[in-house]
Amino acid sequence: MENEIEKLTSDDQKILLEVLFNQHYEIEIISSELNDIESGEKSVDKDTYRQLVSLYDRFRQK
Repeated sequence: MENEIEKLTSDDQKILLEVLFNQHYEIEIISSELNDIESGEKSVDKDTYRQLVSLYDRFRQK
């Protein structure tokens, strides 16, 4: 995934994030990622997992 992100310019990254937020997909994407991690389909380090949980919590509080 990092390779895909590196291919995007900072403007591309910004507009992609704007679209995700405008469509309110951010919570769905984070929730799906957490589900994949918790079910063992994906592996991430503890810090990344904690960051995802924190993001999920912040978006849920909106």
